[in-house]
Amino acid sequence: MKRMMIFPTIVLFLLLSCNQFLFSGTFPEEKVKSFADTEFTFPTDLIKDSPVLIALNIGTSRENGEVQQEALIAWQYAVEGSNTSLRYAPFYHISVIEGAPFFVRGVIRRGLAESFEGLIEPERGGVLFLSKAKKFAEQAELPIDGEPTVVVVSTDGTITGYVKGKVDSLALSTLVAIWEKAT
Repeated sequence: MKRMMIFPTIVLFLLLSCNQFLFSGTFPEEKVKSFADTEFTFPTDLIKDSPVLIALNIGTSRENGEVQQEALIAWQYAVEGSNTSLRYAPFYHISVIEGAPFFVRGVIRRGLAESFEGLIEPERGGVLFLSKAKKFAEQAELPIDGEPTVVVVSTDGTITGYVKGKVDSLALSTLVAIWEKAT
């Protein structure tokens, strides 16, 4: 039993040790409209006096975006229900959509806002319409791989680390460790 606990602990330690050197990306500043139809500058206006959690949905297709959205909502529930300092972290949902024509962006944003209705405050979600999602992801040093991503952004705007995939106890523990490193 002890052996089974030692291996995940060592892996987590190594991941967090490497995390300091691997993640130094920053999100480029972009204008975003929230689900409340207010404009803000991403990520600058989200970062106040503490690090933030960003549930980042960069779907590879519409269907993939919907799957990621469900997983990111599960992440939100897990974070809010945790017995750690993470439960008080400012949590934002940002969907990245590439190449949407200008005339349909409002419809897309309103549709996403409706799907989050009752789950988050409308000011805590938004859609980032980009012409080149790959360039955005490269600057942030995040892969576009169809997996939901929860990102910790420190108060200086750098990405402290991220966790990809569906939420489970090990992933949540990893996110807590990244969060604690950022605070």
